[in-house]
Amino acid sequence: MTIERHVLLIPGFFGFANLGDFAYWGPVQKTLTRLLGESGASTTIHCVKTLPTASLCARAERVLDTIASIAPGPDTHIHLIGHSTGGLDARLLLTPAVALDTALDCEALVRSVRSVVSISTPHHGAPIAAFFTSLLGLEFLRLLSAVTMLTLRVGSVPLSALAEVTALLAVPDKLVGNVTAKLGGALAGQLYEQLLGNFDEQRRDQVTELLEDVKRDQSLLAQLAPEPMDVFNAAAGNRPGVRYGSVVTMARRPGMDTLRESGINASQQIQHALYFGLYHLAAGYRYPAPGRQYGEAMRGVFGELPNADANDGIVPTLSQPWGTPIAAAVADHLDIIGHYAGEDPADPHYDWLTTQSHFDTDGFENVWQRVTSFLRDAEAGAESYARAAT
Repeated sequence: MTIERHVLLIPGFFGFANLGDFAYWGPVQKTLTRLLGESGASTTIHCVKTLPTASLCARAERVLDTIASIAPGPDTHIHLIGHSTGGLDARLLLTPAVALDTALDCEALVRSVRSVVSISTPHHGAPIAAFFTSLLGLEFLRLLSAVTMLTLRVGSVPLSALAEVTALLAVPDKLVGNVTAKLGGALAGQLYEQLLGNFDEQRRDQVTELLEDVKRDQSLLAQLAPEPMDVFNAAAGNRPGVRYGSVVTMARRPGMDTLRESGINASQQIQHALYFGLYHLAAGYRYPAPGRQYGEAMRGVFGELPNADANDGIVPTLSQPWGTPIAAAVADHLDIIGHYAGEDPADPHYDWLTTQSHFDTDGFENVWQRVTSFLRDAEAGAESYARAAT
């Protein structure tokens, strides 16, 4: 029997994997191609073209469309790897008897799925989602999206624009109304145009269209708060015969040590201030204690069980466990998919956020080797499950 393996990479709520040569999944795709190629099985990697902040149902339908385009046969093994919200898209799609707004035969198509891997996924919710649903938060999300894409595209962001974006996180609550009104006019437009000034006309149009999607539909953000996720978890059951696992991330807590390590470089200091704001927006909600396996895995890497404040700059660490622990890493939300400060000029990695977590190529390789082993074990387990079922 000749196995045909397909790996679907599902982006998180920034969702810009569908914008040409933006390298959202670039480092992961390159590494998985090499590691899975060593197994001898034919492997194809797909980057799912999802919707940035649309509902989980709408995003799950995009994953199903990608599976349908593969036209899986009896010897097809499909693996779903979701970063951030992408892990929830995969779980929803695999929920037995899920009802999606599509004419495709979901049950038939997902029979070939062997595993779901969640990377820094808010399985139990993310408090930062509540901020992004405010008027100020929506404009900040739009600007932060542009900052992230610009960093991954050209490796830097204009210092003045980065400073102004960061300053939005320092606005007192009582002034949010006034600032929001200002954002709706000159300030937001000015910052946005400054950020997009580094792109050519075609790229500007693509980025603008994507971020207009964010502006039109933010259903996802309301669904990611911890309370709605309780309901999601009560309804979204695991599919028998499919292996579920998670990679859990925790960035260093910002403080005097991380500030000092950022040095006197103005850009690094501003990025550290941005991280400080995001970290505290993501902290504070108390999640149930993780199971024994996750407790051991996290203590082994972090030295202790993370507290309620621990997060990767976007998602609380204790919100991330689901299924089997694959790996734990001291890394921020985009470090884990390869966007950390690189050491090799011939193979550049661009870091969008200064967290001083010191995630590097060795750590990245270790995590994705573990993911690769998990996929292979899932294929072997699926064959055993099929034999037992017959």
